Amino acid sequence: MKVIVLGGSGAQGKAVAFDLAQNENVEQIVLADLNKSALDHVAGWINSPKCKTTVVDCSKEHEVTQLIESENAGAIVCSVPWQITLPPLNAAIKCGVNFVDFGLYHNKEFDNKFEEYDKKAKKAGTVIIPSCGLAPGITNMLAAYGVSKLDSAHTVEVFDGGNPEKPEPPLFYKTVWSIEGVWAQFTGSCWIIKDGIPTTIEAVSGLEKLEFEGLGNFEVAYTECLGTMLHAYKHPVMKGVKNAFGKTIRWPGHYEKIKTLKECGFLDDEPITCNGGKISPRKFLTALLEPLLRMEAEQRDMTLVRVNSCGFLNGEETTYSFELIDYKDLETGLLSMARTTGFTGSILVDLIGKKKIKEPGIIMPEQIGGDSTLFKLMIEEYRKRNILIKEL
Repeated sequence: MKVIVLGGSGAQGKAVAFDLAQNENVEQIVLADLNKSALDHVAGWINSPKCKTTVVDCSKEHEVTQLIESENAGAIVCSVPWQITLPPLNAAIKCGVNFVDFGLYHNKEFDNKFEEYDKKAKKAGTVIIPSCGLAPGITNMLAAYGVSKLDSAHTVEVFDGGNPEKPEPPLFYKTVWSIEGVWAQFTGSCWIIKDGIPTTIEAVSGLEKLEFEGLGNFEVAYTECLGTMLHAYKHPVMKGVKNAFGKTIRWPGHYEKIKTLKECGFLDDEPITCNGGKISPRKFLTALLEPLLRMEAEQRDMTLVRVNSCGFLNGEETTYSFELIDYKDLETGLLSMARTTGFTGSILVDLIGKKKIKEPGIIMPEQIGGDSTLFKLMIEEYRKRNILIKEL
C-alpha cells in the first residue's frame, strides 16, 4: 500500500507517517505540503526508507490529483487545515483512492453536500472516512459503541481536551495543535442536537466542572466537536439519539481568561485601524501568544476524554461511560494530541488496506463504533500503541 499524507510536516501528519512507517503492509509514505524543509525534517526524524517528500499546494485540486496519479497511491490521510479540505477530497474521489480525514467537520460546504459526496464516493468505489481523529473521531466511535450496548438511546455527552500536564500562565494552556484552530473553537456558535434537531448554541457557554480521578477538577464548555454525529444521529446505529453535545476540557480559570479576550475584541478577525495601518485583532493575538503558548520539549501534554451514552436497557435508564487519559510519548517526542489523532488515521488506513473496511462511500466514525468487530480491532490497535480506553 502506498499512502499520501497531506499536511505531512504538521504534528498530526508527523504522527501518521511515523506509525505507517512501522507497518509492514505499507510500501511507501509520501509526505506532502508546501514546506519542503519541514517535510524533509519530518522524514529525517522518521528515518525510514519508505518515506519521501514532495511539495504540493493542497488547496489546489489539480495539484493533488497529479500527485495521486504520479505516485499511484492507494490512500490519502488528510491533515490539512479545514479551510482547504475539499480540494483533496475532490481529488481523491476523482482518482478513486481511499481518503481518511481529520478536519472536514469544520467545513460547512461538506456538511451541506454530505449525501452528494456519499453518492460520488460510492460511484468511484472510494472509502471516505471524514472527521476521524480524536474529537471528532474516537469520541464518535465510543459514543456509538455505548449506544450499541443499549436497547434504545436518547443522549450522547462528549467531553474532550488536550492540555498541558500542568497549567501555566498566561492562559493555563499550551498549544497542542493550531492556535488558530483554538480561536475558531471559541468564537461564534457551535452545533448541538437538541430534541432531535441540530441547533446552534454560543461557543464557550454552558460552563461546568468535570472531575477526573487522580487529576482533579477541570472546566468544560460547549465547542464544535460533534463532527459526523450531526448526520449519524439519524442513522440506525445511533438508536434514536435525540440529544448530543460536545464540550472541551480545560484547566480551571482558562475559560474566564478566554471570555475576557473575547469581550475585549481580541478574537475578532475584522481588521481595525492602528497607527495608520490595519490589523486583525485575532492575527495580532496569535503572533503575540504563539511563542508564549508553545509546548516546550521537556513538557508533556495530556489528552482527556469522557463519553457518556445514555438510554434504556431492559426497561431501565442506563449510561455507558468511557474514559481516555493519555500523555505525550517522551521516547518519541510525539504529543498525545498528535498520537491520538494521527494514529487513528493510520489505523483506519491499515484497516481499509486489509479490506476490513471496504464498503465504498462515506463511512462515519459512528458506523465503525457501532460495529463490534471493527470497534474491537480499533481498541486492540490503540492498545498496541499504549492508547488505553477504559469503560467506567
